[in-house]
Amino acid sequence: MNDALAQVFALVETVDGWLTREEGELLYRLARGCTGRGVIVEIGSFKGKSTIWLAKGSQAGANVPVYAIDPHTGSAEHRATGDGQIWTYEEFMNNLRRAGVEGLVHPLLTTSAEAAPSFRQPVELLFIDGDHRYEAVRQDFDLWFPKVVEGGYLLMHDTIRWDGPRRVARESLYRSCHFRGVGFVHSISYGQKVARNARSDRLRNRYVLLLHFVYDRLSYIRVPPVLKRAAKAVFSRLQ
Repeated sequence: MNDALAQVFALVETVDGWLTREEGELLYRLARGCTGRGVIVEIGSFKGKSTIWLAKGSQAGANVPVYAIDPHTGSAEHRATGDGQIWTYEEFMNNLRRAGVEGLVHPLLTTSAEAAPSFRQPVELLFIDGDHRYEAVRQDFDLWFPKVVEGGYLLMHDTIRWDGPRRVARESLYRSCHFRGVGFVHSISYGQKVARNARSDRLRNRYVLLLHFVYDRLSYIRVPPVLKRAAKAVFSRLQ
């Protein structure tokens, strides 16, 4: 890990969330590569762990604005296990200020479905990490995919072990004719949008889908942490 990535990791280490270091580095790298042909959109911010990775990557690149969409009332899973009184906005903003990215991030205090109709800007990087129920993930994809510019990237979190994101990723990312260079880093699946991919792209995407299937199955098996780390390294090289 280089010094810039190490500094970001130190910032986000104390922020609540479920993003691994390697997943964060992927967000950072792709955000840094954004040129400004479109903005960065994040669906589901929680307390800002992924938002900070995206914004820090953008700061290291072309300073592309990050639009963070979240009503900050918790996910369906949070509300099902708590008292329903969840409010994360102040902590989210405090974390952004501590990271020095509050000027680059534009919070949209609403749901993805409510934000989409009036959002007119093209999107160069889209990160979907909102409501994980299949219908909600399907809706997020269908509403926002058309806004992604050709050559832009779409990423989906929790496509391992979570049925909703996993199903949408397999249906509309790995098996799509509109993505090339698909891959996954831990539970994030991603691809670059194209008007139509080549046959070689589709064959490679199906190969990576097979790897994704095997990796997902392995995630249910109890193994020592050292073996899990080795498996992650192996699957990274296979893609």
